[in-house]
Amino acid sequence: MQEENLWKKRVLDELLKLSISVSYIWVLLIALTLHREIILANYHINYSIKFGFAFVNAVILAKFMWLGEILHAGKKAAGKTLLYSMLWNSTIFTVILMICHLLEEVLLKVWHGQSFALSFSETVANPREILATMLLVFVMLIPFFFAKGLLEILGKDEIKRLFLNKSSKDDTLPARN
Repeated sequence: MQEENLWKKRVLDELLKLSISVSYIWVLLIALTLHREIILANYHINYSIKFGFAFVNAVILAKFMWLGEILHAGKKAAGKTLLYSMLWNSTIFTVILMICHLLEEVLLKVWHGQSFALSFSETVANPREILATMLLVFVMLIPFFFAKGLLEILGKDEIKRLFLNKSSKDDTLPARN
């Protein structure tokens, strides 16, 4: 019975982590989609249909991030400084998410009748766009992994206390010289 409760708690913890990842990525994808829509609207190109896919993409990308965590993709950063861990994980997961994104683009083109070779060559034809996207994703993942790192260092209770409780004069840090 105790083992079953432990298993249920672990499943709920993993679902919570996954839902936080989905929410974070969803907000980022909506912001990126909105930005792209505004730019394309200047050229009278309608891009709003892509908003419907933001949530689905967020679930898929978060699932790949979750899988990467289960496979210990960021294991090299374990026990290192918060700065190193945050930058390493942002780099590793940027690569994972970019591979997933490029694969999705290729599969969509194949779905619409193009050959795999043509779909792949069109998808990777603009390396500047790929690098720009990777840079954006990298920068956007930094706060995510910073928050995760703080959670690991400080623990849930301290994070809750810092975010949800008013600070009193006793809680303030001593002045630095």
